[in-house]
Amino acid sequence: IGPDTRVARHFRAIAGRVNQRVSAAADEVWLVVSGSRVKIK
Repeated sequence: IGPDTRVARHFRAIAGRVNQRVSAAADEVWLVVSGSRVKIK
């Protein structure tokens, strides 16, 4: 399932790149889903 519009797909791509850069610079990275956390890095 993906975004329906071109603008939404562009936003998703930019957000993904930003998240990758931030996580590369961070000492720790956590994924939190519905209050459950998983350490990624």
